[in-house]
Amino acid sequence: MSRLHYAIRLDAASHHLAEIELRFAVDAATVELMMPAWCPGSYLIRDYARFVRDLEVVGDDGARRTVTKRDKTTWTVDAQHARELCVRYTIYGHDLTVRTNHIDADHAFLHGPATFLYPSHLRSAPVEVRVDAPADWTVTTAMAWDAGARLEAANIDELYDHPIHVGPVKTLAVAAQVPVKLVIWGDRAPGGVFDETRLATDLAAIVDDHIARTGAAPFPNYTFLLMLAHDAYGGLEHRNSSVNLYHPHFASSRKHYEGLLELLSHELFHAWNGKRIAPRPLFEFDYTREAYTRCLWLMEGLTSHYDRFALRTSNRITGKSFLEKVLDDWARLKATPGRKRQSLEASSFDAWIKLYKPDESNLNTTVSYYLKGGLVMFALDLQIRRRTEGARSLDDVLRLLWQRFGAVGEPHPEQLQGVFEEATGLALADVFDRQIRGVDDPDLAEELRHVGLELRASADPAQVADGASAVWLGATLGGTKVTG
Repeated sequence: MSRLHYAIRLDAASHHLAEIELRFAVDAATVELMMPAWCPGSYLIRDYARFVRDLEVVGDDGARRTVTKRDKTTWTVDAQHARELCVRYTIYGHDLTVRTNHIDADHAFLHGPATFLYPSHLRSAPVEVRVDAPADWTVTTAMAWDAGARLEAANIDELYDHPIHVGPVKTLAVAAQVPVKLVIWGDRAPGGVFDETRLATDLAAIVDDHIARTGAAPFPNYTFLLMLAHDAYGGLEHRNSSVNLYHPHFASSRKHYEGLLELLSHELFHAWNGKRIAPRPLFEFDYTREAYTRCLWLMEGLTSHYDRFALRTSNRITGKSFLEKVLDDWARLKATPGRKRQSLEASSFDAWIKLYKPDESNLNTTVSYYLKGGLVMFALDLQIRRRTEGARSLDDVLRLLWQRFGAVGEPHPEQLQGVFEEATGLALADVFDRQIRGVDDPDLAEELRHVGLELRASADPAQVADGASAVWLGATLGGTKVTG
């Protein structure tokens, strides 16, 4: 099979441009070039082709080939009598997120689906990438290098799952059970205390905690890319790495520092749950159209629970801090009227048009599968432990999901009640019917009561009239306390 040879030039980085060249052999009269409309892990049609400029194709005879735009993601190329095609184009990138390109005089973050066109018939072809960068810039990626200092991927999907960062960075070695590194780009806040040893130690403990919970690391090594920027937050998971965006004040307070650890823990856990434990629509998908599933509550809800649970079980945070995080989410959920209108399954299915496209009415009509999903998983974990007298927990569900599906590369079913019941030995129809397929709140207060904690909502009666919680009016009233 023909190999795909990419080359990246960053001579015009100060203008937010990257020049891309692609060479491949052909044996057909026409070739389709495609650009993804979305990326795995972020469920919104982003139409990355809108950033492509100056596309031209030249044959091995030196003649320019006719290129016709067929639709918003596809170009048709006249390849008659050619043995090889050279595709050249420019990418514009000036949006600093984890799912878009950001290119300037300081660095280049290249998100695969937003960067690399590919011939539609060669999605499975092996790939190599050469990066021509300034001498004082470092290329960071979890992709393998060949002997010729080129990056290698087994196919386009693997290429897209390995973002590339080029620029000056600080790299910390993380002494976990497998080789892990934390690569930091961007300046921290002036005067901010940053204990590199502490961060590396904390991250190693979190990595090892996740590995111990499932019993195996799914990756031979792992790279955390952390980009620091003001007013920025986000993360995107990949099979052997993650991209994380956080504000430079992360060392300024306990809350900010723990928030950073929680973000890194979340994206790391996706290496198991999301990248390998996933439903069929996210195993076999088309980059040009939506991939619908009703299971994002598992991918993100289970991950939202374990991202902070791992901080506690690895002794990175106190029990009090863990409960504060849970109760902050509980208060947010109770302040979301839409939780009574949309189920977790419906929220998952409509992510493409609801969660990722919010408007001023969303809070009244929708619920986040991150937020409610995480709370349902925490309450369910408490219930499982109570009903089995400590013999089983949510960890048993995770391990079954991993062993039966993730570890062997098989998609899990859309309906997961049976998996949860098999792992725990419990009948769980009530939870699934009411809280996952239905719109009931998780049984958090009841389950906390069984472990000696009382959950009480408090609000100033003068501020809250009868029925005030029915619609969100732009203000959050009241709070939540835990005693016990």
